[in-house]
Order: sequence, then structure tokens, then C-alpha cells
Amino acid sequence: MKHFQSLKYRVCAIPVKTFLLITVKMILLVWLAVVLVISCNGQIVNKYEHYLDDPAVKLFREYLQIDTSKEENIQTGLDFWIRQANDVGLPYAVYSPAGKPIFVATLEGSDPSLPSIMLNSHMDVVKAKASEWKYPPFDAYMDENGDIYARGAQDTKDIAIQYLEAIKRFKKENVTLPRTLHITIMTDEESGSAQGMKVFVNTNEFKTLNVGFAFDEGQTTPGDTILASFVDKRAWLMNFTIRGVGGHGSLMPDGTAMDNFHTFLNAVNEYRDTQKAILKSVANSTIGAASYTSININTLKGGIASNVIATEINAIMDMRLASNANPLDIQALINSWLRAAGNNNSVIYIRRENESGITSVDDTNPFWVSIRNTLNGMGIELKPVVKAAMSDAVYIRNKGIPTIGFATKTRTIHRLHAKDEYQNVETFLRGIDIYTEVLKDLANVP
Repeated sequence: MKHFQSLKYRVCAIPVKTFLLITVKMILLVWLAVVLVISCNGQIVNKYEHYLDDPAVKLFREYLQIDTSKEENIQTGLDFWIRQANDVGLPYAVYSPAGKPIFVATLEGSDPSLPSIMLNSHMDVVKAKASEWKYPPFDAYMDENGDIYARGAQDTKDIAIQYLEAIKRFKKENVTLPRTLHITIMTDEESGSAQGMKVFVNTNEFKTLNVGFAFDEGQTTPGDTILASFVDKRAWLMNFTIRGVGGHGSLMPDGTAMDNFHTFLNAVNEYRDTQKAILKSVANSTIGAASYTSININTLKGGIASNVIATEINAIMDMRLASNANPLDIQALINSWLRAAGNNNSVIYIRRENESGITSVDDTNPFWVSIRNTLNGMGIELKPVVKAAMSDAVYIRNKGIPTIGFATKTRTIHRLHAKDEYQNVETFLRGIDIYTEVLKDLANVP
């Protein structure tokens, strides 16, 4: 028994030299593990890291890194698309019907007598305040979850690259499509389309495209169902000027611009509260956005000095009209707000859209049937929705062309125009697969 115990102790004992050697090896292994989880660019290496080498992801990130919130970078974005067209072998044209460029690249179909399919998006994006973002908004950084952060990741640089990648597959696989496909890139959608789609649809160049159906930007959804918009709300954008008496900053006269603006704001908020109540009552409906008019004052300006009572307050208001809202009634409402705030106030309409066409989303629309059947065959549910905002689709629909706002951004938090806009890399790549199948079937609709 004593011999067994002494043998056990001899086996378990580790010389100091051996112990130190094992310890050093363990430290080296830990250090190596740390090195392996960090790439040379600071990207986190995990199951998503290999996607950074995917050509489609590289192209997406390159496009996102062009800061097209700045007018001076629009040409860089245009050069990007000219390069893509040349690389893929697509004929292209650049039109400027009202000053700003519109890019069109074409995959010609085998039957030019058939109306074409338009794949629309816009390269311009809204500004981003970098200090509010988790990562710089034009770095297109991919985090450890595979989320690519950038302005435009949801609105709408993603779909443009997905269109292009689907067309690349058609060409690589020698797929012949009866209908022609046109990729169209707008450059002023965010500023109201006055120099883009709104005028483009009235040109001979647009008529020559012979568009029979169009895709435009869709929306995100936290679930797995793809939401497709068939009508957009009408956008009204107004610049109000509320006036009042001025004077030295030490005085407190009645009827200042701020006094009158307070009255104006109370009237606006009274109406806004009624619309918020409607919003809450239809929150779970896919067509609920049709029921209420959204209203927000997004910029305020006033005053000339800190010790001078302001004589004017300027407020820019964004409204998106409910589907059943009568423009004449909305106009009367706005006039009542101005009267309530005094007799010397005014409004300038920056944008006032009174018409928004509707695309059928039933069996009478063969394009809708094709999209629905293709997605169902892939195990994906499709639901029609009213778009709460307004896109270029309005101008296309108003020409009588069926148009669907479509996007594959499922399991995605809505961050359009918000900080930390992102798209997961696998969601993006899956979208290419979806567009490939959907476009293939759409282009074969008789």
C-alpha cells in the first residue's frame, strides 16, 4: 500500500522546468488565439469574416463608401456605375433631363416587342452625423455579427448591387430572358426627385425604355415575410414663416414671433395627436399606414442675435398624407393653422404631391402573380403593404406602369435615415439569390 502511494506521488509531481515550459506554451497559444481573431484591417474574424472577400460584398462596401450625401461626390458614384456597366458588358446611357444625371444600364432581352422591366434605385443618401454612429457612416464596417454599417445600407444602395449581381449571374450562366431589364440609378430622390424621376418619366428617353413593370425601393421587416408596397403616401414639404414684433432682448412684448409660433405649434400638435391615435390603432396592420397622415417639424430657424427678439421663425414641416386625405381639406387645415398664429404669416410649398397611383396586387396583375409564386416556391411569404413614405415609384405608377416597392431586408431593424443604418451580410447575399429567381421569372411573363 505504501509503495502504491509513493508511485502515485512520483507520477503527479512535475519538475519546475517542465511546469514553466507548459505555462509558456499555454501563453503562446492564448496569444495566437488573440491574433487570429483580429484581421489586418481591424475587422473581427469569425464565421462572417470570409464574406469580406466575396466580390458582391466588396462591391457593396465600395459603393457604400462613396459619400453621396454630398453633391460633389455624385460624379464619383456615376463613375462607379459606368465602370460596372463596362465590366459586365452592359450598354448604358446617362441622361440629364433637369440638370442631375440619371444612369441607365441595359440587359437586352430576346424579344424587344415585350415591354421591359425597370429596376430602380437611387444613389443619393441623406446626411449622417458621424458622432452619433457606432462606426463611421461611410466606412461600411462589418462587425462581429456580420452587420455592415453605412448610410445607404438600407436606403437604397443594397438593391442596386443586388440587381447588378443577379444580371451578372444571367450573363455568366448564358440565361436568355425574353424581356429587357433596365437598371436605373437616380441621383436626387432624397431631395424630392424634381430633377430625377419626376421629370424623367415625361421624356422621350423614358418612353424609349418601353417599361411594362418596375421594381423600386422596398422596406425592412423584423420578420421573415417580405413586404411589398403597392402604393406610396403623398409627400408635402412646407416652409412656414411665422412673424411677430421684435425689439431689445430685455423686453417682453406681446405678439412676438415665438408667441405666435407657440400658437401655431399647439394647433399642429392637436392635429398630430389625432393622427398618432390612428397610428396606434392600426399598428399591426400591413396597410395601416394608409389610415393616418404623418406630420413632423424637422427644422427650425429664427433670430439674428442673442439679444434681439426674433421677428421671424421658420419651420420646415414634412407631411405624408393618408390615402383617403383630400388635398383640399389638408390645404384648408394648413391655412387654419396660419390664421390661428396671426395675420402676417406665410407658407412656401417645397413639395406638394396630390396623386399616388395604385398597383394591383391580386390575380389580375401577372407580374404580382409571378413574384408571389416565385417567392412561395422558395418558401418565402409575400405581403402587400402601403408605403408610409414616398419614393420614385409614385411617378412611375402615375404613368400607369405597375410598380412594386420590393426589398429582401428581412430580420432587419428599420434604420432608414437613422443612425447606425446597417444590413447583415448574409441578408444582403440572400437577397441576390432572391432577386435572381424573381427577375428570371418576371422576365418570362408572357
